[in-house]
Amino acid sequence: MDKFMQAAISEALEGLSEGGVPIGAILVEKERIIGKGRNRRVQDQDQLTHAEMDCLRHARLTGGYHNTTLYSTLMPCYLCAGAVVQFGIKKVVVGEAKSAPAAMHFMLSHGIEVVDLDLPECQDMMHRYISENRDLWEQFLRELNPDLLSPENSISLRHNLRPGDVGYITYLHGILYAPQQGWDHTFDSYVAIPLAEFAKRIGLRERIWILERAGHIVGSVAIVEFSQEEAQLRWLLLHPDLRGRGLGCRLVEEAVAFAREAGYSSIFLWTVDSLPVAAGLYKSAGFREKEKVTHELWAKQVTEVKYEMDLTI
Repeated sequence: MDKFMQAAISEALEGLSEGGVPIGAILVEKERIIGKGRNRRVQDQDQLTHAEMDCLRHARLTGGYHNTTLYSTLMPCYLCAGAVVQFGIKKVVVGEAKSAPAAMHFMLSHGIEVVDLDLPECQDMMHRYISENRDLWEQFLRELNPDLLSPENSISLRHNLRPGDVGYITYLHGILYAPQQGWDHTFDSYVAIPLAEFAKRIGLRERIWILERAGHIVGSVAIVEFSQEEAQLRWLLLHPDLRGRGLGCRLVEEAVAFAREAGYSSIFLWTVDSLPVAAGLYKSAGFREKEKVTHELWAKQVTEVKYEMDLTI
């Protein structure tokens, strides 16, 4: 396990030993811990002393936090996410995002990179606490804005594939695109076959991003190694209910940034000309149209469009 997440878990366990909620946070700069904290809501009888806030209070006071990463055992709430945005923290790594209302979308919409490690250790720690302190936990939830308890706000992002993901991502592509475009069932195989091959190998220079809401997949994108120099962006998907919130742009930005860091010199993708919103998203991210091909595909005449981006510029 990541040593910094382990340090955050240690903070959470320390808080638990004090009778508090087991949530811990660590602030890291250049591979060095500059702040530690844990939830002290119970110990201090202070509803504002969340783990992330406690961590920032104990971090060094000068120099700013623009090059730091915040590690937390639980996805930050809106209070703590506001502090992340306020102080310009660039990246947040969390142990899990299922146990409490969270503000992942809020952070993503402000350009924060959010990584959900989806660790069983963190989930079990919170689940045990909640089951053993049900009345107290429900009291905490009653203090929150009830709108934030809606499943719509429980958005998380992960990189690991789980059983069923390949099938479900294929299913979403099929039900969201095929009826709208008039394509037949062969579109499913176009998605499923390369996605299944990708799932079997996922190399060091490849990655998938899976967006979930209330535990259900609502979006995806991946970087596939096409050659040593060239990456392909594939399987971009966002549920219609979540469009217009900047999440699609964020998925593309994350994928492009990863491709650049992985050492590719260029990145390309294929889409169809009947998806103008997607084309606009790609162009705004820096892709440029390269070529068009019209042929019979998925029981319909389809014009595919190739977009490319030079990553060396």
